[in-house]
Amino acid sequence: MMKLTVWGGAGEHGRSAYLLSGSQVHLLLDCGVKKEGSGDYPMIQQEQVPKLDAVFLSHAHEDHSVAIPLLYRFGYQGEVWTTRETAAQLTAYFSSWGEFTARAGVELPYREEDQLAIRYRYLEEEAEKLTWFEALPGVEVMWGRSGHMVGAVWFMVQAEGKRIFYSGDYTSESLLLEDDSPALVDKPSSMLLDLAIVDAAYGTDTNSQADKLEQLEQKIQSTLQTGGKVLIPVPAAGRGQEMILWAYRNWVDVPIVIEKPLIQGLKRLLKRSEWLRSQVSDQRMRDHLELLLSRNDWIVPTTEAERESLLQKHGASLWFVTDGMMQSNLAQWYYRQMSGDTRNLILLTGHVSQGTFGQRLLEHPASYGACAVTKIRYKVHQGLTDVRQMITGVPARHTVLVHAEKEETDQLQACLAAEATSLHHHIYSLSVGEEVYF
Repeated sequence: MMKLTVWGGAGEHGRSAYLLSGSQVHLLLDCGVKKEGSGDYPMIQQEQVPKLDAVFLSHAHEDHSVAIPLLYRFGYQGEVWTTRETAAQLTAYFSSWGEFTARAGVELPYREEDQLAIRYRYLEEEAEKLTWFEALPGVEVMWGRSGHMVGAVWFMVQAEGKRIFYSGDYTSESLLLEDDSPALVDKPSSMLLDLAIVDAAYGTDTNSQADKLEQLEQKIQSTLQTGGKVLIPVPAAGRGQEMILWAYRNWVDVPIVIEKPLIQGLKRLLKRSEWLRSQVSDQRMRDHLELLLSRNDWIVPTTEAERESLLQKHGASLWFVTDGMMQSNLAQWYYRQMSGDTRNLILLTGHVSQGTFGQRLLEHPASYGACAVTKIRYKVHQGLTDVRQMITGVPARHTVLVHAEKEETDQLQACLAAEATSLHHHIYSLSVGEEVYF
């Protein structure tokens, strides 16, 4: 028998950390933070940390990665299994988290040497995707691309006679990135896994990416028609690059201003073609990106004076800035410049944590300015339809729904449990600190 202990990530959005404990093997899936207040860390059981045999990291986003140095602070001496691309991104995420905690006036709970102590093992150097390999004695692992961001993966783990699936953050609807369906893993179609930990961040939402894009297009177009500017704050890596590609396809004659880190992200994608969709309308996604980056009409400001000049020059226009929760000085500077005009729109397209500037704008927009503030998701996670498809394709005796607030997860669990066709399937909505034996 093995046990899952939730250190974070179930019944909440953020600080994903899932401990798998057996009689001989102890593994941790992700170890992230939650961007609320001065920052929340996983509820790590310190006495368990020295027992860990390995940590498996699904991707670089801070809510899955940034608490890893804390493990080394508590005595972890093992390795972190992830992709080379994810490891390369982590320095920037650690730095960004340090800036966030400094602005909040708190110290990091770990030291720089704890971050430098991390020892990485690269999945793609051990085995190709969708291929089993022995990560350590008694532990076999398989990985596949999750479609969430460059370097992001899901895991299948076999240990102590148990088979576990962890989706990481998953989407099959990325415009740019390829995903490897875990349902295609070589296994008997009738075989139940023992445990599945499934991204259900969008809860009972049934909208497809096409639905979301239609909503986004309508909202943006109505703002542009009045002569307004649309500010779109996005993470430096992830949905930002997809939305830029989408925007250039939809608004050919509209000025599009983009902050430099997002352009750098597009250029990095060209060098990581193994993560890109292989075909889109009979043309490689790499070709689409090359055409996009070869344009001679990029508007990329580098100084405050340039930004001020561009704001005065352009009326109806799109503005892509980094930091999806609007915590950065730059995102808030843009807001101050645009907030006085009722024609303008601040368009949030992802999760905004409690206490962040983005969340405060959504709840009390009139307290900060005159412009409109709205949220329409761009899909990078799974909702009801996607989760139903995943648990059908990767059936397990025990399925734990994660990455959404408890109330939303409860509603999703009730819906899926009512559809379950076998008494062998148990679907859980858990909270931090809870356990499942399997």
